[in-house]
Amino acid sequence: MTAQAMPVKDAQRSGVDFDAIRRSLRRHLFVINRPDFNVNSAALRTDFAMHLEYLAAATFTRDKAIFDTGQYASSNDLLLIKPLEQLQVTVTVFAAKAGAAPDTYQTRIVHSANPLGEEAYPENREFQTTNVYQVSGVLTVQALELFWSEHDGLEKYARTNLPEADEQSPFCHWQYSRLQG
Repeated sequence: MTAQAMPVKDAQRSGVDFDAIRRSLRRHLFVINRPDFNVNSAALRTDFAMHLEYLAAATFTRDKAIFDTGQYASSNDLLLIKPLEQLQVTVTVFAAKAGAAPDTYQTRIVHSANPLGEEAYPENREFQTTNVYQVSGVLTVQALELFWSEHDGLEKYARTNLPEADEQSPFCHWQYSRLQG
């Protein structure tokens, strides 16, 4: 047995999932000057092999005032949970006033892999690796059309497949959720 093989065997015995770690150390996800790629949450979720069957919670907002900036934001916020991974994708578009066409966007992805310990609720897990990816820029017409298409399609999917979250719960900020707690 070589000196390099020993740590791998010890890691395998301790339950470290090297494939999940490799998945968490991905290339840059975003394409410079191509907001139509950067707001495409379907493509971004696919990069992490997270499809809608893993959707645990979702929130959709339209023209929500951001008080410290004077802007209005519309967003898709998705939480997808697998046994060894968790992915939160938030795509937000910003407009200068309510009802106006948004002109800028921000996409944020938080990917976590290899849970530490067992939690009663999967959304409360801590992970060995967590990576945050973020990009912002100016929207194009195609990107805005894609955003609204996904916004409406994902909201319809969430209404159909997720129960409405309990608005009275101080612990649940999701609009549609399978989360407990």
